[in-house]
Amino acid sequence: MITLNLRGLSVRLGNRAVLSNIDADFQGGQIVSLVGQNGCGKTTLLKAVAGICSHDGDVLIQEDGKIVSRKAVRYMPQLSTVTSRLTVFEMVLLGLEGQLGWRVDKETFDRVDRMLHLLEIDRFAHAPVASLSGGQKQLVFLAQVFVSSPKVLLLDEPTSALDLRYQLVVMNAIERYTKATGAVTIVVMHDLVTASRFSQKVLMLNEGNVLAYDAPENVFSSDRLESVYGVKVLIEPSRLGAIHVVPVEPIPQPHEPHH
Repeated sequence: MITLNLRGLSVRLGNRAVLSNIDADFQGGQIVSLVGQNGCGKTTLLKAVAGICSHDGDVLIQEDGKIVSRKAVRYMPQLSTVTSRLTVFEMVLLGLEGQLGWRVDKETFDRVDRMLHLLEIDRFAHAPVASLSGGQKQLVFLAQVFVSSPKVLLLDEPTSALDLRYQLVVMNAIERYTKATGAVTIVVMHDLVTASRFSQKVLMLNEGNVLAYDAPENVFSSDRLESVYGVKVLIEPSRLGAIHVVPVEPIPQPHEPHH
């Protein structure tokens, strides 16, 4: 069993506290959605766990009670403009950067090839990544992350700017990897319906603090969402077990005139 434990995780930028004393435990084989308003510290939390930004507090990764190096952590940022001329195969191969020699042996070739087939992008193996659609590119970068077999997977808005089909394809791929490997998977999400559909737990941040961390149905209450997002909502359960969060109207802020 892989576990990730955060104790007193704090990040400061100058005089501003971005994250304040985050305590949370994550279990392998589960997807945890990280939600909250823009600027509440979601991306910073992922970067702190990945060791990309300096922080105070402890990040402890264990497998069957033994300490695991942060080399087993992989962070995938939001999809940005891709201008690289690398092919899909070459881009996924870069996911094994620390394990590559001067030549790609058959075992490494087969490893990349299996990942391309698993995510159903093998037909694009020799195509430039820049020529693909947004959803196809996201699958390429997921393959690049998956190919190194990370034990902790940190994904920053993997479904942003994707159409409905590719949102489902990408989340299904993340779900399959998490269940098959027992990895700890933390995903920054803005779509609360998708978060409730695919997550076993939701961690809600508010101004750098943990406001709630529990199953989606316990986190997504109308009162809590209204206080965090400043909008009146209706909460409706679906037959698939997800929770539909329906925004109704913004709540007037103190500086806004009431109508």
